[in-house]
Amino acid sequence: MKVLLVNQPMGFSYGSIGIMRPPLGLAYLASVLRDHHQVKIIDFSVEKQNWNNYPYSEFDIVGISADTSRYLISLRIAKVAKNQGAIVVMGGPHVSFLDKDALESGVVDYVVRNEGEYSFLSLVKFLSKEIPFEEVRGVSYLTNGELSRTPDAPFIYDLDSLPFPARELLPLKLYGEKMNGRPTTTLITSRGCPFNCDFCSSSQFFGVRWRARSAENVFEEMGLLYKKYNYRALSFVDDNFTLDPDRIIKLSQKIIKQRWNLIWGAWSRVDTIAHNPDMVRMMAKAGFKWTFLGFESGSQEVLNEYGKRALVQDALKAMEILKENHVGVTGSFILGALNETKDMMKETINFAKRLNPHTAQFSVLTPYPGTKLYEMVKDRLLTKNWGIYTGSHPVIKLDHVSPEALRMLFIMAYSSFYLRPGKLVENMPYVCKIVPNILKLLASKMFLSKSF
Repeated sequence: MKVLLVNQPMGFSYGSIGIMRPPLGLAYLASVLRDHHQVKIIDFSVEKQNWNNYPYSEFDIVGISADTSRYLISLRIAKVAKNQGAIVVMGGPHVSFLDKDALESGVVDYVVRNEGEYSFLSLVKFLSKEIPFEEVRGVSYLTNGELSRTPDAPFIYDLDSLPFPARELLPLKLYGEKMNGRPTTTLITSRGCPFNCDFCSSSQFFGVRWRARSAENVFEEMGLLYKKYNYRALSFVDDNFTLDPDRIIKLSQKIIKQRWNLIWGAWSRVDTIAHNPDMVRMMAKAGFKWTFLGFESGSQEVLNEYGKRALVQDALKAMEILKENHVGVTGSFILGALNETKDMMKETINFAKRLNPHTAQFSVLTPYPGTKLYEMVKDRLLTKNWGIYTGSHPVIKLDHVSPEALRMLFIMAYSSFYLRPGKLVENMPYVCKIVPNILKLLASKMFLSKSF
């Protein structure tokens, strides 16, 4: 069968600040499917093609990945593909947890739930009459208007058994993200999260058991990216890259021994960094230059409310270790916990300035479907316009802070962090990108809407 995998246009703000990353989830799907079927990936976030005029009729199946903020545009693409006669399959975190809504839209034939490689493959095999429907796993559909679900597919515990993402099907030169001036691309080396924070759906989507690729398997993919694709900067974007320090030390030793002209970054956790300074030193020797850390709040009370399982003092220790090793930090901070007051939010803003990471990302607490937070606040939602679930808009009724006040605190967070003289000079290119974004936010009808 001919299968088209679709990545929707970029969501609010990301493209404008230079975050243009290849959709590795689709590339993994393609790598599993292509031994059996013809597969193409179209990425409307970077390719200059109009999704509304695309020839979906040339394909038997159109698969669309849907996160929450891009769910509505996914439905619009699905409608066009469906009208052209394609079988429409949707996957991703949003529809995994709200599969009935997607199917009842009338433009989605099947939903693939959670980890999709082998679930989607089983569905495609059924549709091509290779296997009976009884062998399909992890798929939702409607029967006479009633929701039906096949049994969940087991998680893939041997991640080394997966083929590498089919990057040759992606327009790699169009992803313009850079690290220290070098073109960079992404890798994922683990799945699952044991921490199960209230605001994150990763533990539900990929499971609470952390599953990791071996250092040898990761090193092999790095070699492919270094030699075949000529990347000299790589970014590891799994949620818990450093959860097993021994694995990371082993990988770092391999990189050092290889003597590559390579720099790299990774997402991590504050406590992992704070408690493993030797691991960080080894990573830095191997070219570790950047990390993304979820500090989230300067209030221990708020961290506890998030179920973060982190300590405020660990953040200070982690920053000290990273600065000693000359590792740049992007720090994530969240405003808008249910019981948070204005003073507590200001405490987080001041904490961000005290930590002083190279860049800071401030978000408004957003209850994505599939999270514990979403279940907790269903009766507090101000809107179900999924298009504004971007982390930039108030969507929950808080106990002490109005939506209007939260908007102003969100803008104050960015302005007070970046408009300090030293930080402004340090981040001038970034500030020039983010300021127009904030101005658009201020001017948008969504942001100023009183329809909550």
